[in-house]
Amino acid sequence: MKKYIPIIFLFVFLCFNKDVKAQELPIYSQYMFNDYLINSAYAGTYDFTPIIINHRNQWLGFGESTPKTSSISAHSRLGKKSAIGSSIILDKTSPISRTQIEASYGYHVIISKRQNLILSMALSGTLNMLQFDYKENTTYSELTNGLVDDINQGNENSSQGDINFGMVVFNDYFDFGINIKNLTSNEPSSSSPNENIERVKYILLHGSYLGRNNPNSPIGVIPSFVIRKMGIISYNSLFELDLNIKVVYRNKIWTGFAYRTHEKAICTLIGFNTNKAFFGWSYDVGASGLGSYHNGSHNIAIGYNIGEKKHKIRNQNPFQLNIDNVWKKIKLPIRRHKTAI
Repeated sequence: MKKYIPIIFLFVFLCFNKDVKAQELPIYSQYMFNDYLINSAYAGTYDFTPIIINHRNQWLGFGESTPKTSSISAHSRLGKKSAIGSSIILDKTSPISRTQIEASYGYHVIISKRQNLILSMALSGTLNMLQFDYKENTTYSELTNGLVDDINQGNENSSQGDINFGMVVFNDYFDFGINIKNLTSNEPSSSSPNENIERVKYILLHGSYLGRNNPNSPIGVIPSFVIRKMGIISYNSLFELDLNIKVVYRNKIWTGFAYRTHEKAICTLIGFNTNKAFFGWSYDVGASGLGSYHNGSHNIAIGYNIGEKKHKIRNQNPFQLNIDNVWKKIKLPIRRHKTAI
């Protein structure tokens, strides 16, 4: 039965691979501290169970209505090839609040003969909740098209389930993944019934390289990229590119920079690790005209690592670059079948 699990994953992905209505929950630079937020296929790829909390205040100086996003996540390996994970994301841009609860199941497969290249796949179920908190003279329609909607004169709530699918191919040196969100339906909306805007699926492509120029050097460098693609069918699809670089010193102190092309935003990051925990902080400043009207955006991340798995999936990860250790070839346990002659 286990050998059919990858086929089942791909079958589900292909069945739901069609145009749908979708909206995006913001993650911005939060994925620099927590790769599970960008792709649930990272579940179980560490040799410990990470619990990570993120909080982001965006566009400081615009008042209390500026976007605020918080998240908490955890994931762990089950046995030798399976994994589970879960996350909760809270996003509030007054008067609209969105909450997403996600639960994931992942499966890891060796795809190279040398047994150093691994495919991780994850299927996630999500519950998306939207709340509109009515305030006098302020409505959802007023925020979108400048008109006051006489119908939405009260608090509104809605919820809807959905499915996400992610894949990551990785070894000790790199990873490359794709994540497709909202496969079956749109995120709930409290907009006017007459406002029927169809959106396409929300797709993420991402990759990173884990390495150093000198294996004996205490400094590690992690360049990475993220591509987001979504859009309204009657217009050009929204395309965003993030370019990132992270520098790690002895797995204890790290810093980095990121640039988001769509927002023309520049992000700086800094943090430190211990064997059991980490702390990270980032600051985003806009390079576009909008940047002169606010004081930037702050993001804080706190993580705690529980336990240590006996069987490692990879010898290093974004938190542990094996700077002080000897690299070893990864060999996941596999069952070999002999045919009778």
